[in-house]
Amino acid sequence: MNNYIRQIKKNVWKWENENGLFSVKKYSTVEQAEKIRLIHQELQQLDTAFILPVMESAQEDFIIQPWFNGTHSVDYGSERDRKEVYSLLSELHETNRFIKWEDSNLLGQFDLIAKWQNRFLKMKEIAYFVEFYMGVEKTKMLIQYGEIALNNIQSFSNQDITILHGDVVHHNFLSNQKAYKMIDFDLAVIGPKEVEDILWVHRVLPAIDYDIYFLIHEFPLLEKVVLKHKEALMYPNELYREWLYAYALPIERKQKFIDQLIPYTNKALTEWPKLCYNLSHL
Repeated sequence: MNNYIRQIKKNVWKWENENGLFSVKKYSTVEQAEKIRLIHQELQQLDTAFILPVMESAQEDFIIQPWFNGTHSVDYGSERDRKEVYSLLSELHETNRFIKWEDSNLLGQFDLIAKWQNRFLKMKEIAYFVEFYMGVEKTKMLIQYGEIALNNIQSFSNQDITILHGDVVHHNFLSNQKAYKMIDFDLAVIGPKEVEDILWVHRVLPAIDYDIYFLIHEFPLLEKVVLKHKEALMYPNELYREWLYAYALPIERKQKFIDQLIPYTNKALTEWPKLCYNLSHL
């Protein structure tokens, strides 16, 4: 067998050796790598099938895992992918019945409202940047939606505390049509299950034309969370994150990303009044 290594990202490599094909990821600190090892060790003891095992490594700041062959990132526009990913997340969250995740000093407590308040303030700071591409009126709308949501958002219960994946973007879930796997626990934290439910709904809504009725019909178990946290679903989290990311990009990559972000934002702003109306009338 060939022995080669190819860089995939700045700190990620694809490595083939006599034992097979692997992904290799270097972390900036040993503590970060230890966090990943801890999560996988705990989950492997439960014989969970939705993760890839972590291999032994002589270098403590590296995480090595088998390469998941023939895979692609999930598509939240696919009904099957949505249902499989939500099932994986539910299985992860339910591990709190067997593992006391809150006892780990490597997993921090997550405060969604504080994070969103900070994100909102950062968004206001770059409003001039957004105005350049979206115009004054649309930028005002974008800011106002966040402000209204934050002023009315309900606090989250401290019950049902569990591990949260922390980054439920589609490319952190892989499928080879036979199986689905969850990867990249870098941002894993502990917090209420309903927080990750909300963050996942935010990710899915653009793929289903922001149709909250469709979502509830497809995922009846989410109805309770939606009814309890309507204001959290009115917060334009995805738009804020993408514009803050665009602002921070180097100049040579900025315009290409913004060319895609503008129609995405226009679509969201067109659908947002209907989304808020439907949520308020549930």
